[in-house]
Amino acid sequence: MYRLIALDLDGTVLTSDVDILPSTVEAVAYARSKGVKVIVCTGRIVGEAAVFSKEIGASSLLISAGGAAISDVRNARNVKEWAMPWDIGARVVEAVQNRPVTVMIYVGDRLYLNPYSDEILCNTKRTEGFWASKVVLPDVAAAIREHRFPVSKVFARGDQKILAEALSEINQLPGIHITRSAENNFEVMPEGVNKGLALRELTHVMGISMDEVMAIGDSDNDSDMLKIVGMPVVMGNGDEAVKQLAKYVTDTNDNDGVAKAIYEFI
Repeated sequence: MYRLIALDLDGTVLTSDVDILPSTVEAVAYARSKGVKVIVCTGRIVGEAAVFSKEIGASSLLISAGGAAISDVRNARNVKEWAMPWDIGARVVEAVQNRPVTVMIYVGDRLYLNPYSDEILCNTKRTEGFWASKVVLPDVAAAIREHRFPVSKVFARGDQKILAEALSEINQLPGIHITRSAENNFEVMPEGVNKGLALRELTHVMGISMDEVMAIGDSDNDSDMLKIVGMPVVMGNGDEAVKQLAKYVTDTNDNDGVAKAIYEFI
């Protein structure tokens, strides 16, 4: 019997239109009625993640920032964080903030944006959690250096050629790990920090073994948690390489994939 379900958001719980299917909400309620804990495990900042977690009726804790934070849904605050040193974080940000790509910089439970990224994201973000979390500055790297902010994650999305140029600079930096959730983006995390690390930490506190965990995801940044759980499930719309990690491939995010997986195993 599985005692905990870890759910990725984008490409998994969320549809292609960034909506939540009623079937997902019903399946989460069913799992919780059976005594199973359900947690969100996402790359999004805690403020956004908490909104979606409440919408699906998940448990009171979640994993945010791609595994760089364990967060409390009730107050949308982090209870444990991992971060790269401020000087390395500043150098990562310097490689992306002046290029024409969308950039999000995670500092604790705050999301730092440059004006270019803010203009783009304000047209696509729908949750109050995003608006409450964001801080817009013309030079985020300078603020990191001035205040010595520990950076949990840097996300960049845009033209692949421009991203490759930025990565050529970032790859030379020590103490970082780079992953992706799609071909047109990358995420820079502290070395060794990922969804798997945070999930292992959280389940240890809960007294749940990894064999008792089912995780559902779709992309490269879900790989570390899928590798360590008893039941790794990958969405039908997931990356082909990630599907190789699955014990079960469910339907797509637009066709009740999460609900079908929950009912299959709970």
